[in-house]
Amino acid sequence: METQSVYETDDEVQALALQEALESEGIAAVLINHRDTAYPGITDRQRHGTEIRVEGAQVQKATQIIEEFLAAQPVEGPPIAPPPSSEPAPAVRGPGWLVITLLMLGLLGVVAYILNAK
Repeated sequence: METQSVYETDDEVQALALQEALESEGIAAVLINHRDTAYPGITDRQRHGTEIRVEGAQVQKATQIIEEFLAAQPVEGPPIAPPPSSEPAPAVRGPGWLVITLLMLGLLGVVAYILNAK
C-alpha cells in the first residue's frame, strides 16, 4: 500500500512519541529521518526533519490523533512569571549578614590578640 505524509518535525523524540501514539491506536506509522545519511537516494536532502507516514486509508484518523496529542502537550519555553505585586516588599529586620560577619571577625581578632599576648 502507498503511504502518505501526515506530519513532519525537527524533534526526533517528538516523532517517536507520535509514532507510539499512532501505533497504540492501531495505525502503523513509519518514520523517515531526512537527516539520515545511511540510505542515499531514499531520503530528500532538501528536507531536514523526521517525517511520519501512514497508509492512505488511515490519514484522516492519524491526523486527528496527532492533533489531539499535540494539543495535550505542555507549551515549551520559560515559565511566565506572575505580574509584580503592588504592595511593597517586606523590610529585612535586624542586622544583615554583612554586619554579623564583621562582628564575628572582630571577635575573632580580639581572641587572637588575647591569646598572642600571653
